[in-house]
Amino acid sequence: MTAGGTEWIGTPLPVPGSIAGAVLGAALSGALFSLKIAAFLVPALVLYDLLAPLPVFARSGRMIGTWLSRFGMSPPCVVPLAAGFFLGIAYGAGVIIPIAEEKKIGPEELHSLGLFLCTCHAVIEDTFLFALVGARGPGEVALRMLLLAGLRLLLALAVLGTRRALAAGGGKKPAPGLE
Repeated sequence: MTAGGTEWIGTPLPVPGSIAGAVLGAALSGALFSLKIAAFLVPALVLYDLLAPLPVFARSGRMIGTWLSRFGMSPPCVVPLAAGFFLGIAYGAGVIIPIAEEKKIGPEELHSLGLFLCTCHAVIEDTFLFALVGARGPGEVALRMLLLAGLRLLLALAVLGTRRALAAGGGKKPAPGLE
């Protein structure tokens, strides 16, 4: 155990014996770490599933609609954005697929949404995983969360801005020989 009360992910539990004891210790350590991750992820996923059908996402979509439109997205993109930002790209993709199949968002919005989530996903989840593997105290966790969120958000906005600039110049005829 470290001074902060967390155990490093790679530290096997002490099991006396030979190689079999070391393997058992590593397996127990991995299982314990998986339980720690599940203790965070399961309540987060349940909370999201409870909140997703509520009108809170529709209201927030209308509130940030002008901001979203600057990046080629509409209010129906709020649910997958929230899922991807808080819980990760895999869960965000699980939300994006049904929305895309129902034709609530078009291909251009889907592309913008995918680009945004590729660069800016799981900010909250990643920060709590940092805490599990050794961040000490709420100050360090908050600092990591702010840095991670800020850097990923800037990167996502830069990627979407570049995409928009390239799409705006897409009406030009290509140079001869490049067709």
